[in-house]
Amino acid sequence: MRNRLLFILLTILVLTGCRVEMATELPPKQEAPSGVRIELTGTVLLQDNELVVDGQSNLPKDSIMFAGLKEYGDHESYARVINWQGEEDMEYVTESTGVVDEKGKFQIKVERVNPDKRYKLEVLFNPAIQKSKIQETYGLWGENIAATIGRTDFKHNGRTITGIIKVAPIVNISDPSGNGVKWNLTDVFKKSRPIK
Repeated sequence: MRNRLLFILLTILVLTGCRVEMATELPPKQEAPSGVRIELTGTVLLQDNELVVDGQSNLPKDSIMFAGLKEYGDHESYARVINWQGEEDMEYVTESTGVVDEKGKFQIKVERVNPDKRYKLEVLFNPAIQKSKIQETYGLWGENIAATIGRTDFKHNGRTITGIIKVAPIVNISDPSGNGVKWNLTDVFKKSRPIK
């Protein structure tokens, strides 16, 4: 009898703790991310004295794309550079721009200042250097750009700008895949590798 009573009490405790409640309100609908989404992909071909960036985007015709090289110190190894562990200089050693065509494609040719050095290539969409028609869409300072991988804040003429960045390691000419090879442009947190 005592076991039966104990069993009934435990059953009642379990059942009262496992009741189902019906929701009378639906959870609030999540809003779509605000802002204009920018898609950007590309490659960089490492040649003797020149780097050729070929990119694809959903940017409007006549958007200006920027590319710049930041030098790694002589002490930074090949492995550290391709795995984003090296520290590059803050200033660009060379810069160049290209213009997006009606299909969203662009090409930028950048001087390979010293083929025996290693660099970080940065390819940027900078709203502050765009024509006013394009700035109407993305904002003068990039305030209308949607949150996405590759979105970054950087300084331009002393002002903080929001833009889109893709990067690639530029290894020296005698490193593996250092000449005549294409590398993919990637987000800062992913690893770029040669394209075979």
